[in-house]
Amino acid sequence: MPTQKRIHLKTLVAIFNASTWLRGNHHEPRIGDPDAPQLAELYGPRGRSCYIVFVHDWGDGTYGCCHEACFRPAGHGGYATRSLEDAIRHQRYNHFNHRPFECVPINGSQW
Repeated sequence: MPTQKRIHLKTLVAIFNASTWLRGNHHEPRIGDPDAPQLAELYGPRGRSCYIVFVHDWGDGTYGCCHEACFRPAGHGGYATRSLEDAIRHQRYNHFNHRPFECVPINGSQW
């Protein structure tokens, strides 16, 4: 991964970790939203979860993780999935401890 992108991703990690939406477990902004970092627009399409900047598209129908702990060159292990949504979910749960979705039982009562 190019050095400039690594630097930008580290900056985005710091921005996300300091955000009110993450601390409050609210839904993350989409790229292009007023509360999404403008830097994210360099690495993801407008309208998608801002976490997409940490997802690597291998171009063969699989998606990986750009965090240094997970990223490995193609064919060398690391996190991989065939679902873009699973790759974004991986970011929420594994790297940001972000839980924006409430568990609500079928009867609708909060636990």
